[in-house]
Amino acid sequence: MVLLVAKPDYFLQSASKGLLLFATSVLPAIFPFFFCSTLLTAFGASAAVSSMGAKPVRVLFNAAPEGAYVLLLSLLSGYPIGAATISELYKKGIIDTEQAKRISSFTSTSGPVFMLGTMGTTVFHDVTYGVLIMAAHYAGAFVTGLIFRGKRKDGGNVMRLAVADTDDAVRQSISSSTLAMLAVGGYIVIGNMLIDALSLTGLPELICSTLSPVAANTVLAFLYGAVEVTRGSMQAAAIPLPFLSVAAATAAVSFGGFSVILQSQTFLSVCKVRFSSLIARKSVQCVTSFVFALIFSLIFFNIF
Repeated sequence: MVLLVAKPDYFLQSASKGLLLFATSVLPAIFPFFFCSTLLTAFGASAAVSSMGAKPVRVLFNAAPEGAYVLLLSLLSGYPIGAATISELYKKGIIDTEQAKRISSFTSTSGPVFMLGTMGTTVFHDVTYGVLIMAAHYAGAFVTGLIFRGKRKDGGNVMRLAVADTDDAVRQSISSSTLAMLAVGGYIVIGNMLIDALSLTGLPELICSTLSPVAANTVLAFLYGAVEVTRGSMQAAAIPLPFLSVAAATAAVSFGGFSVILQSQTFLSVCKVRFSSLIARKSVQCVTSFVFALIFSLIFFNIF
């Protein structure tokens, strides 16, 4: 608050950059997925996909069949579609809180467009880096699902509701998707402002002046990545060691930053999933993905 009052023009520009990022990149990329996933859920599409993937998600993750449907949407669309779909299924009475927690453990993923396009092509200027990040990211998500699978085998298929008619489904999908996107935009703006606020404290300059380039960029990558995934990933790309650069970027993508985590919690709170529970799962996913990325990138850069 003190910084906002002291530097109003600085933070006005920061907020404007966050809004511009949201309006030009995030909104057009995610809103169609929000709308389509909500519409598909309203039309009962989860039943068809869930029936095909019921056995794998039950055996691997001890989760309800609907976990297969959420996983498919999350893998295709990225943050925070998985959490939003879980919320829709919970509100319809199809899953309960316990199943919402289990499913969220392995369906909190970024999408291939971001990892291959933004990360591989734009940030690292090599799509191979995006492939390594994506492989490690998904592996970390699946391991996290195994870790948090639990022992109880109840909670799925609580209740099946009738499929909504077309008019109601479209209207509700537009409404819920618009409100969801407003929340996403707000968190992106706040995350961008928090990172810019760090620059005013002099902390980045202190880190760069006291540590080696490798150590400084690594620390900053984790620091920025804890707040916002894109800024953390861009800092990770500046690490001189390729294998460490890939691993740090993967950790940032897998944790998602508090911007993504708060977006997800907006939806999961409806399912009575506690924030501490979500943080624990994302932290485990971050660590496991980091380890996978180190292994994959060390193998790749040594062999090729």
